Formats: sequence, structure tokens, C-alpha cells
Amino acid sequence: ELDKLPKALIKYGCYISLAVLTIGCILVLLNYTILPYDSDFDMVSKKLVTTSFSLAAEAIIGGIIMDIVFRR
Repeated sequence: ELDKLPKALIKYGCYISLAVLTIGCILVLLNYTILPYDSDFDMVSKKLVTTSFSLAAEAIIGGIIMDIVFRR
């Protein structure tokens, strides 16, 4: 059982990560289908997708570490 703060950090961190992932995927699809192709736009949109996974990992690991430290 996690405490309130680490649980909230994991929950909202994953929500933010999911939002960044969704925005990145939409931008990638727009770049390949509707908008004229732009390599800079492609790089930024793909970087958003990879950053979303880092955000999720940081939120989950940070929440677990906070829970371990606060319990001592």
C-alpha cells in the first residue's frame, strides 16, 4: 500500500505522460498525412513521444522511492 503523496505522483505523472504521448502521436500523424512534411517538425514530434516514456518512468520510480524514504 502506497502513501497518498507517492500514489498521487504516480497517478498524475502517468496522466501527464499519456497526454504528452498522445500529443506527440497526433503530431507525427499530422506530419505524415495532412501537413506538408517537415524534418524539424518530425524530429520534435518523435522526441515528444520518447520523452513521454521518460516522464512515466520518472514518475513511477520517483513515487516508489518517495514511498520507501517516507516510511523510514
